[in-house]
Amino acid sequence: MTTENDKHIERGHEFSDHREHAMEEHNYDGIQELDNPPPQWIMFIFYLTIGISILYGAYYFWIGIGADQHQEYDKAIEAARMKQDSSQPAAPLDLLSDEASLSEGKTIYAEMNCAACHGIEGEGNAIGPNLIDEFWIHGCSFTDVFNIIKNGEPLKGMTPFKGQLSDEKIQKVASYVLVTMKGYSPSSTKEAQGEKCP
Repeated sequence: MTTENDKHIERGHEFSDHREHAMEEHNYDGIQELDNPPPQWIMFIFYLTIGISILYGAYYFWIGIGADQHQEYDKAIEAARMKQDSSQPAAPLDLLSDEASLSEGKTIYAEMNCAACHGIEGEGNAIGPNLIDEFWIHGCSFTDVFNIIKNGEPLKGMTPFKGQLSDEKIQKVASYVLVTMKGYSPSSTKEAQGEKCP
């Protein structure tokens, strides 16, 4: 009659026989290496990596379906150009000089708290440049001023107002800055910044 203890002994012998067959012949300072196969999940990942590498090479190099880095760069440039074009006003907006438009531009300038960065009279402060001299950082044409108000300049801390003001209101603010503020001489003015405009 086979007891449970006998079964354990038989399993022990089987393990010992397997261990002897799995032993490598080389010996390192009394340490022997077992010739065990790697786990199946590791082999699965290994073969999967090979398969993905073959598909990747075929997609981008051999068949030529995928876009290379130059094509991706061109696509990114085109997308940025389209985005910039879409941010421009649909119809050309001109500089306004009538009293009603300039008055509304002044009101919008105050309501949007532009004075916090550029001063109440456009004289500038520690945050933003002055708006009254002939030196401009991003250009001094009406289109330049319109675009910088609309799209902002994150690197300089200029907030974009395209989500807060319509093109018509931005037109009036830009006109107010260029017609009313430009050339004004308050008691104190921040030093000139940018390039001199003709």
